[in-house]
Formats: sequence, structure tokens, C-alpha cells
Amino acid sequence: MNNYKDFEVKDWLEDLKFRRWVYQGESDLFFKNIIENNPHQIPVMDQAREILLSMRGELDILTETEVGARVSEIMESLPGADLPHFQWWKGNWLRIAAMLILALGIGFGLYKKRGAFEDIRFSLAEKVKPRKVKHMRITNQTDGIQLVNLPDGSSVVLKPNARITYPDRFENNKREVTMAGEAFFEVVKNPSRPFFVYAGSMVTKVKGTSFSIRANEGDDEVKLVVKSGIVEVSAIETKDIQTGREPKKLLLKRNEQVTFNQKNKSMTARILSKPVLLDLPVEKQDFEFKRTPLSDVFILLEQTYGVVIRFDINAISNCTLTAKLGDEPVAEKMDMICSVVNAKYVLRDGAITVISQGCD
Repeated sequence: MNNYKDFEVKDWLEDLKFRRWVYQGESDLFFKNIIENNPHQIPVMDQAREILLSMRGELDILTETEVGARVSEIMESLPGADLPHFQWWKGNWLRIAAMLILALGIGFGLYKKRGAFEDIRFSLAEKVKPRKVKHMRITNQTDGIQLVNLPDGSSVVLKPNARITYPDRFENNKREVTMAGEAFFEVVKNPSRPFFVYAGSMVTKVKGTSFSIRANEGDDEVKLVVKSGIVEVSAIETKDIQTGREPKKLLLKRNEQVTFNQKNKSMTARILSKPVLLDLPVEKQDFEFKRTPLSDVFILLEQTYGVVIRFDINAISNCTLTAKLGDEPVAEKMDMICSVVNAKYVLRDGAITVISQGCD
């Protein structure tokens, strides 16, 4: 995790999460919270954002001379670049920027020459053997809830006896999991990589949202309730695959429930006053804090997600949190919290360890 409060332009340029925010709009609430709590970072972030956008704008193949010129323009646009004691061209970040510009230019040039691109792709495929994907299968064998963190950062809360199967790394264009039992999902937003949940004979497609599913083995019905975002549900039908026909689909919004009959493949939707299906704490929690002691925040997260959070009570005794979190997975919630209170955390073996130097 990063201490964004003291970031300089070069730090923002090298931060993967910041680049995803600039290019794809990911983690928008997270960075809005950073800006709100660190207003002095606004001009620095704006400068880094302009540099990243200018690099993405290079649509043609660049020669070495043009690359050098573009880098010089970037150097000159940064305040203090002409100061003798601060040599921009020796920093790793600038080399990275130049490489990105060059790579983007080559990439778009090859896109225009599809034949050349295909030759390179197949040539590489012959030399590089893909790593075999390993599938993970987790069953909650406890009497309480169990948190599962997926490879993309999404989180799943399993009720007792529920299970989920997923690859140790998702494909580039989609994310797929299979589940049975009762579970609550908080999915990382990524429109370019839709998230699919296969439960019984129903498939759920989302791009980033939170929802509950009840798909107990042996039951005729599968139920799903949306807490936030938009969810698309449809039937998994062999005849549709064989004929190529599009299966029936139903779009659900916040506070809507679908009941899917696995025998006749019918879907019935209705509106709920509250998005509660499994009577889980996370379904009812709005995660709104106002000068709340940080220790109380961590205790609430422990109870909500069934995860252990280790922290030094003395180190955070003066820390409070004022924020309204949403449907972000656990990891993103911890990112936001730690960025506000100047702390770091490590997620390992199903437990979260918080490292803090205290709050001023």
C-alpha cells in the first residue's frame, strides 16, 4: 500500500492504480477520497494525469528522434526541470515514460499492419508455452462466514457449506467462477473484463457490483438479490449452445430479486425494500463513518466479513475515519482506509495485518 500524501509527480506516474484511474476510471471513489483528504496533492496529480494522457495520445509510430523530442517536452513542462540539482533524465520514471511512448507508437503502428502483428503474435506463441491455469476450490467448513479473495481483488463471503471454484488467474477478457450454496459477492469494476458466476443452471454476468446468491444443490430454484450496480442473468441451456440462439436474459438493478426456476428456465423478478437474501451483515451494512475510531472500523469489518484484522491498538488510538464506503471489495476498502489514516496493510492467509505509525 502507498502513502499517497507525500507523492511527487514521478510517484504518481509509477503508481499502477493511479494509471488505471486515469485511463480506465477504476477506483474513482478511492482517489476522490485521497483528493478530499490531501488537497495539496491536486496540482501534482493533475500534472501526472496530463503526462499520462499525453503519452496515450501518441497514435503513430515514433522515431528515436521524435521520442527524444517528446521526452524533452515532458521534461520542460515539469516545474523545476531546469534546476541543476534535480536531473530528471536520470530518474527511472522518465525512462519508463519514454518506453511507454515508444511502445504505444509501435503498438498502434502494428495495429494498422495486422499482418505484421499476427506474424509476431504467432512467432511468440511458438516460443512461449502458456502457463497451465490452476483451479482453486474452497468450501466453507466452519460454522461462521468465510471470506475468499479472488485473483482480481474481488471478494466473496461464503456461508457455511458454500463453495466456490475459480482459476488462480483470470483470462484477459473475462473472469469466471462457479459456486454452490449461499454467498455474497463484491466484484471489482472492470468493464473490459466482465465477471461471470455459474450457479446451478443460471449464469450471472456483471462488470462490477455487489449481490447475493442462493444456489443450494438439490433446490429447484436459484435466487439472486442485487445490492448495487446492474446484473444480467440468463439460463445455461445446451440447445442454445447447439443452435447458436441467444438465451433469455434479464437485467436487474439495485434492490431487485430474481427467482430462477431450473426446471423450466423461467425467471421471475420483483423489487425489495432492502437487498437482503441471506441475512448476512454485509447485506445490511452501509459502511458510513463519521469521526469513528479506527479500532471500531476494523472491528466492524471483522464482524461483517468474517476476517481477522490485526492492529496495534496503541498506535491507532488517535486515528478516526470519516468516509462513506460503497460496494468495493475488502481489499479496496482497506486501500481507502489506509490512505486516509497513513497506514499500510498486508493480506495473507485470510488475515489482515495493519501497520500504522499513528495519526497526528
